[in-house]
Amino acid sequence: MDRAELQGRLAGCEKVLIGLGEEWKLQGASGDERKKREELLNRAYRGLYELVEDKDYFIITMVTDAWIYQTPLGSEREQVKNAGPEDSTEFGCGNVDPDLQARMDRIFPPEPVQRESRWQRIVAPCGNETWRQCSLACTKDIWEPGEIPEDRCPHCGAALTGNTIDAEVYIEEGYLPQWERYTHWLAGTLNKNTLILELGVGFGNPGIIRFPFEKTAYFNQKSFLYRVNQRFPQLAGELHGRAQGLLADSVEWAAAYS
Repeated sequence: MDRAELQGRLAGCEKVLIGLGEEWKLQGASGDERKKREELLNRAYRGLYELVEDKDYFIITMVTDAWIYQTPLGSEREQVKNAGPEDSTEFGCGNVDPDLQARMDRIFPPEPVQRESRWQRIVAPCGNETWRQCSLACTKDIWEPGEIPEDRCPHCGAALTGNTIDAEVYIEEGYLPQWERYTHWLAGTLNKNTLILELGVGFGNPGIIRFPFEKTAYFNQKSFLYRVNQRFPQLAGELHGRAQGLLADSVEWAAAYS
């Protein structure tokens, strides 16, 4: 997969679906190694941002370290292009008389275009380490970093823990609102020219991204799937001609675009 081919597919697509897997973890490095890893991840997230900044995209990540929210992709102020009446040309009828258009708009008011910030286009179903939950799951409450200074549940006194799948009981309510956004957006990709970027997703939990992305690519005949993985770039035979696998570290691959 060369740069020109990817840029060409990006230029022609209407939607971009992105999945980030285990390769994107900050990992347990310390000292200089951690600093190098942080720098590489920052470049990778920047490269991904530059690839899709002007596209209608959604990101589903299995990474729980919340690093993405410290990058431009996690911006709360910058908005994502959203396919709505003012962006869509699919049903355009050429040049329309302005007076006629104004009358039609009064009779059939166009739906307002909803604008979303970039952080609203990210869902992390495996959780977020910086969010805190009761380690005994006595409540479904979830707290932001520093919100409970003593780091103990105000309801039962138990220690708080990260709101991730590694908790003894994972409180899923933290990601569910974003999951609803994601599924609504994903439904809108049907029969749309969709580029699917699956980056670094292995078989640790393939039911979150790897298998669903294959299913999405299979049913949407206008889609194309890129799978970048340093160990498992293999593709389902049913996707022949509409998918490509690349044996490479997906973080380093994305960093090259920054």
